[in-house]
Amino acid sequence: MSAVILHFPTRRVRAAAVAEAVRLAALRLGFHQHNADFAAIIARRDFLEGRCSAARAISDMVDALTTAMRMMRAQGGAA
Repeated sequence: MSAVILHFPTRRVRAAAVAEAVRLAALRLGFHQHNADFAAIIARRDFLEGRCSAARAISDMVDALTTAMRMMRAQGGAA
C-alpha cells in the first residue's frame, strides 16, 4: 500500500482569511475599496512573513484603520 501525503495550503488559506477580514473591516469603517484592498495586502503580508499571528495581524490593522478614520473625520476628510 502506498501513502500519499497531500499538501494542504493552510497558511495561504489563513492569509486569505486575514486579508478578507481586514478588507471587510476597512469597508465598514468607511474606507474606499482601493484603501481597503491595500490594508488587506499589508495585513496578509505581515502574517505570511511571520511577523505576527493571524489574529494579531487583523487586530493591529483594524486598530490602525480605526485611528486613521478618527483622525480623518476630525479633520473633515474622507478616506
